[in-house]
Amino acid sequence: MPLLGEPWPGVPARGRGASERADACWLPIAKGLTPHGLRHTHRTAMEDLGTEKVLMDERMGHIDGSISARYAHVTPGMRKRLILGLTEQWETALDARLAMSTTSPVRVLGDLLRARSESCMTVKPYQ
Repeated sequence: MPLLGEPWPGVPARGRGASERADACWLPIAKGLTPHGLRHTHRTAMEDLGTEKVLMDERMGHIDGSISARYAHVTPGMRKRLILGLTEQWETALDARLAMSTTSPVRVLGDLLRARSESCMTVKPYQ
């Protein structure tokens, strides 16, 4: 998709000559991948982690009007468990990508891979 650089982070360039006027171009990561599909993926990941429904609904922007939901509240412990679980999934994915190649032409991913590689190479003292 051709993008105009202003306003940040960019807006789709539309109409005749959009590609020529564009400052950048975003290509799909995978065929058929959409933001809505990523919402499904995130919800499934939270379910896999055993995240409480009240926290999943909050993160997804859903409102549960049921009687039981009226008495359910998100706690700091729920948030902490979700953060730990998502962090573990992220690090596992990053390690899998690092095993494929230690570099990436995508700058942000290259920086993440380099930092992960360096942190894995750091020898921790025996305790």
